[in-house]
Amino acid sequence: MISKEGTRRDLGVLGHSLLIAGPTSRSAKMPQKSLWWYKSCVRMVDLKMLPFNFDLRSRSCLLGQRWWCLKKKLTSKKYSDDLWGQIDLEKVGIPLGLGNRLKKKIVITTRSKKICGLMGVNKSLKVEGLDHENALRLFNENVGGETIESHPLIPSLAEKVVKELGGLPLALITVGKSMSDKIYPSEWNHAIDRLEKSGLNELDEEKIFHQLKLSYDSLNTKKLKDCFLVCSLWPEDYSIEKTNLIECWLGLGFLDLDISDARNIYNPGYDVIRKLLSACLLEEVGSEYVKMHDVIRDMALWIARGEDKENDKWVVLDGLDQMRHKNIRWSDVERASLISYELMVPMNGKELPLNPYEYDELISDGSDEWEGVPLIPCDATRLQFVRVRSGYPFTATIDALVQNVSIFPDLAFLELRNCDLYSFPQGISQLVKLEHLKLENNHIKSVPDELKHVRNLRFLSLGYNSISLFPKGVLPELKELMVLDLYNINRGSSEDGEEQYWTWLINELRCLSKLRCLSINLQQPAHFRNLLELSNLPVRTLFLHYKNETNILEIPSSFVGKVQDNLYKLELKVRSVRKLLFGSNYQSRLGNLEFLSILMDELEMIEWPWNVAPEDLLPMLHYLFFECWRILDVSWTLYLPSLRTLKLFRCVHIVQLFEPVGGCGSGAIKPTFPSLIRLELELLPEMEIICDESITFPSLEEITIHKCPKLKKLPFQSRGKLKTIKIESECWEQLEWEDNDLKQDLQGLVRDLWRRR
Repeated sequence: MISKEGTRRDLGVLGHSLLIAGPTSRSAKMPQKSLWWYKSCVRMVDLKMLPFNFDLRSRSCLLGQRWWCLKKKLTSKKYSDDLWGQIDLEKVGIPLGLGNRLKKKIVITTRSKKICGLMGVNKSLKVEGLDHENALRLFNENVGGETIESHPLIPSLAEKVVKELGGLPLALITVGKSMSDKIYPSEWNHAIDRLEKSGLNELDEEKIFHQLKLSYDSLNTKKLKDCFLVCSLWPEDYSIEKTNLIECWLGLGFLDLDISDARNIYNPGYDVIRKLLSACLLEEVGSEYVKMHDVIRDMALWIARGEDKENDKWVVLDGLDQMRHKNIRWSDVERASLISYELMVPMNGKELPLNPYEYDELISDGSDEWEGVPLIPCDATRLQFVRVRSGYPFTATIDALVQNVSIFPDLAFLELRNCDLYSFPQGISQLVKLEHLKLENNHIKSVPDELKHVRNLRFLSLGYNSISLFPKGVLPELKELMVLDLYNINRGSSEDGEEQYWTWLINELRCLSKLRCLSINLQQPAHFRNLLELSNLPVRTLFLHYKNETNILEIPSSFVGKVQDNLYKLELKVRSVRKLLFGSNYQSRLGNLEFLSILMDELEMIEWPWNVAPEDLLPMLHYLFFECWRILDVSWTLYLPSLRTLKLFRCVHIVQLFEPVGGCGSGAIKPTFPSLIRLELELLPEMEIICDESITFPSLEEITIHKCPKLKKLPFQSRGKLKTIKIESECWEQLEWEDNDLKQDLQGLVRDLWRRR
């Protein structure tokens, strides 16, 4: 229990050095009920940043009462993360309360002993590195036995490297991977010299960077190194979507592309990701995301800043507090990345409220002390890269940026995503060096004619806007354009002139000889036919949202043959369709399709070529979403080899989800759902059974069941790899069980949906 009242001396603070990454047995032995683990993101005093479901609109979450929300949540929670600077615990929302009377302590983790002193810790614990034997074993495992045994001198040289790394697991793993292809003693001696000359005797942060830099130096091309450094432009602990990362590399010109090859230009990016994962410079998060270890990220920023931590060439700001408190020399900044940034900056020294819902109240009071100021000041004239992704946008501030965009003459990369924009940045025509422009998830209604003057543009993304006006003659002038995203736009357009609009737009696409990736939505079958007339059809994302009534929708083989090397995402939304036809032969194979959404209220059946199985036509499908009222089962999904996520929503006639089917493809018996990790079932009111015991889920980790009141049993004979069952408590209690031991085993995995929400 904690209280708003209290003083610092009431609450014990325990310091913990994080120079050695990762938990140890020492922390496991700490008395868990007497500790709080402090997580650094709490320093923003912003409840939305915490992994809880706070009602930010409630009175108890208003300024001055936020401590009460934290008190209730933190009573049973613990956090751990690294601390970078001195923190006033009261200001960050950690009330210093009853303290020793309840034997509560705050544990901070940091890489700096100095921070322990500044925070007034009562006791400091240093996490020691691995002993030599375990360190050598970990290092050799990452180098690989073949390399270690490739020369009689290498085992002894490996011991010298391990000694220099001081038992730091992260360095042992990362440097070990970088040495895995070094089979000559001279290469090992060079690495040892580099480590010895790092110039530092203690295991401090900069020595770690010098050690880890060996792995960076082992990347064999400058472009590969540049790709790695760009990953640091996302905030700490941020999961980076692979496609977004690749698009960033494309926009910066870091990928080696074969312009004559019309196949998927994203493939070189995936190859780079594989190389960085292999070098332990990135970590995989599921199948679609990667992240950087925070120490690796710090090392990357250190390199990007010329091995000078105080250099401001690269700036990454995550949240309002960093913008307010960090003294940035904007005249030195070349790359700026602002993510999850509340775009309102206070003036006249007044403190900004920490609950975003309070902003409107202050502004409506007519206070002249709250004014938007430029997100990036005018003296940042060296900027080459700007990315802003906002969670709580304020047009007064973002407008100050877009109205002054012409003062950044060297800008080559501009991304303003979810920034509440209603128009293009003004003066865009003066950005003659601009190659990458992404304005996704805004309210832009028209494209300016002046865009045609940005002739070096290679990447243009306008997806998820309300664009109803795209001037004639703009696209043909963008002759360098390789990626064009018009996905899910035109929602605000009228019917008048729409047919002509799409006709000339598709005709103008013919002029883009270098176009290798197109994302587009089509609203009439005629538009689809016009698209088929293009000889070069590099469609990556296609949204068919037909407004007219039709009973049968065919995805013709003639179309599939043109897009099968590129099509990555397909969304079909035609409410009246009763039958969906996927081609007529094996040429209908969509070999690179990973995302498929089918939203058809009247759909009753999906028809496949008679001699080809769905798993042969969709070998790479990862994500499948259904919203089909009349569909009766989806058994055709059983053998999809790459399917990882399956979601069904509002399929109101399904009684049994999957029926056993005969042999498929080659005729051999295949395991069902070999790769399925996540199954989500929502609003299936008639579903009584998911499947019988013959259908298995060998890889399933999470199942969500919501508003399926007639469900009688779960299809599991054992826990398997299952980690989470999200289900209403009422539905869980009514399930029938043949094995009570299995019920008890699964009970610990249940997460009540109502409590979660």
